[in-house]
Amino acid sequence: MTDVMTPVLLVDFENIQDLDYLKKLRNTDFEVRVFLGPHQAKLPTALVRQAQPFGNRLQWIQMEGHGKNALDFHIAYTVGLLSAETRKRRIFILSKDTGFDPLISYLSKRTIACERIEELGKFLTEKGAPSPIAPTTPTASEAPKPSTPELLPKPAAKAPSLTDVILHLNAIPPRTRPKKPKTLAAHLASHFKKQSPGADFSLMVKELAKLGNISIVGDKLTYHNK
Repeated sequence: MTDVMTPVLLVDFENIQDLDYLKKLRNTDFEVRVFLGPHQAKLPTALVRQAQPFGNRLQWIQMEGHGKNALDFHIAYTVGLLSAETRKRRIFILSKDTGFDPLISYLSKRTIACERIEELGKFLTEKGAPSPIAPTTPTASEAPKPSTPELLPKPAAKAPSLTDVILHLNAIPPRTRPKKPKTLAAHLASHFKKQSPGADFSLMVKELAKLGNISIVGDKLTYHNK
């Protein structure tokens, strides 16, 4: 059984602001991260409406500071986070900035699936692009037969990935981030309650501390990520 590689699209919104890419990805298994520049604080209403059906499959990541190529560095950092996860990813960077190409070449030599695309519509029609999720209609012979209802156990709550948690924390202004381990765990449980009802986020807080994203001294938290 081969492992399924989850496709992830990282959008350089400073570089490409095509609204149609959201429509084209709505019925696929893509996850989307849209990186916004510091001056892109307001989004078009049409874009927000198109993003709503994605739910937690789409994240907005706003740059807080100014600096040359700051958004590109954030995208590169996210590529690194996704590559380090145990879940296999196929990463696509939507940007016309050729500055990403040396990084992509470096990743390719290390068998990390990452590529840059400039036109999403064209890409989705090319051979090898992830196919849309299409519902299948069973034939008469395949149609399920009536059976006695069974009580199936509910699936265990699936915690979000560390990448999702780190990206969420990075998007929170430093002044408003939780200041204690317990309040951080409660905040994450509230934010990801639809995705992971009942998950134990205290373990996630400990994992963040092990990775060095936060440090815990007594009952106080210090954040080391931007």
